[in-house]
Amino acid sequence: MDQNFVRSWKRSVPGLETILERMQKKTIIAVGGTPYPRITPALFLENYTIYSVKDPVDNDLLRNYANIFSLEEKFPKAAAKIHSTSYLLGNYAFQAFLKSRHNPFRLIFYQALSQSVVKVLEQLGVEWLGNKPETIEDVYLKGKFRELLKKLELPHLPDWKLSKEEFLTKNFEELHQHWQSPVVVQRADFDVNGEQGTFFLRKEEDWHHAYEILSKDTRYTEVQICPLIEGHSVSMLGCITHLGVLTSTLQLQLIDVPEALHGQLHTGVFLGHDWTFQGWTDKTEEIARQTVESIGESLAKKGFRGVFGIDFVYNPERNELFPLECNPRFTAALPMYSLMTTSINKVPPIEFFHLMAQLDIKEDFDFHAVNEGLKERIPLSHISLTPKGIYEMKVNLAAGVYSFSPENPALRYERPGAFLWDLKNDSEFLMIDSVPRLGTKVAQDTPTLFRLIFPRSIASSSFSIDPHIGQLITGLSTLLRKDQNAA
Repeated sequence: MDQNFVRSWKRSVPGLETILERMQKKTIIAVGGTPYPRITPALFLENYTIYSVKDPVDNDLLRNYANIFSLEEKFPKAAAKIHSTSYLLGNYAFQAFLKSRHNPFRLIFYQALSQSVVKVLEQLGVEWLGNKPETIEDVYLKGKFRELLKKLELPHLPDWKLSKEEFLTKNFEELHQHWQSPVVVQRADFDVNGEQGTFFLRKEEDWHHAYEILSKDTRYTEVQICPLIEGHSVSMLGCITHLGVLTSTLQLQLIDVPEALHGQLHTGVFLGHDWTFQGWTDKTEEIARQTVESIGESLAKKGFRGVFGIDFVYNPERNELFPLECNPRFTAALPMYSLMTTSINKVPPIEFFHLMAQLDIKEDFDFHAVNEGLKERIPLSHISLTPKGIYEMKVNLAAGVYSFSPENPALRYERPGAFLWDLKNDSEFLMIDSVPRLGTKVAQDTPTLFRLIFPRSIASSSFSIDPHIGQLITGLSTLLRKDQNAA
């Protein structure tokens, strides 16, 4: 561990060495699809390991900071079949990896686990860190979360629930007339992440797109409909500890940015964040914090511990903020947010406190100082490209530091680099987080391809970005789609 971190973090966490010693009694193995979202604990834990399904170019860099095992690297055919945690746990190569461990270990999962996955882990006799399914039953489904908001007397949007059968008899005009406005449609009793989980019905075409998907899906029985609030899409992280609920900054989300979608339909695709953009008042941020704390306290009563996230919509004209959904897991904001916190280097990143909670380590720390430190921000944004129309990686891209300028937006590789402190100025950016290797087949059923990280603001709203950044992304997206043929 970097001694600069030790000196800085001990000011708010006096028992730092004792906590780290307890964390490292057993090797922690982070299990997931890709390595970069799981890299932060490697900066403060010596025996931390990542088991990644994918083998992106990132691994060449990240192995300088963490032990990384890749299923795709050794068994590409097996990796191609892994579409969920349960598939991975049943994979012979993964089980062989677990049996080959010589030292005691714990697996850590960043997503919410189902009862069936927990049962498999118990059958395998594997110790694991994560929250049990029963702790998230009030927030996991969108319909249940709306009920919790009402119970806690928190701000919430009006909703209209219909059975699947009744919903499919409605037309666009009937839905639009209910509140005399566009509407948002979601499955109320089945969780679907990504571009097919939320439907924004602004025009007839949107309704036909939603109907085509929802009429064929047999996994849900009820839909939740609410008025569409135009404004900023924002989110906030929480972390339930033994001393209370820590909270992050309120961060702008990037949704349906045209340059990143590259012609894809606008279906509410999440693409990134901008921590510099703040189109709301301090009072709004305080309301968000109180909301996250209240939901966190409710989750804590169920036994939930550690990190979760709340998505909001903020209408600047009416100065209204509404919580929309709870993600009882690590979110897409977390890796960037933690790198920002680590770069500022005043308090430990939020994963540190997540691990404390999961390991039931109840050492004292300065809750107020940590909570304030977690709200500091520096110029930072990130945006992902979408894979639609890229069937095979035909461009040999290295992960690392690139540069651009408005006068010459052509891509220019500068040097290796994985973190914010590897960037020298705001004309540089990182290209990382699952950059495919040359010749790799690219899955079309995932929302993002890889990530660009900037040490500056790039957003003018949740749905639009700086034209120069847009030009860069358009050029890169066009390059990646050159000479592509559908599989």
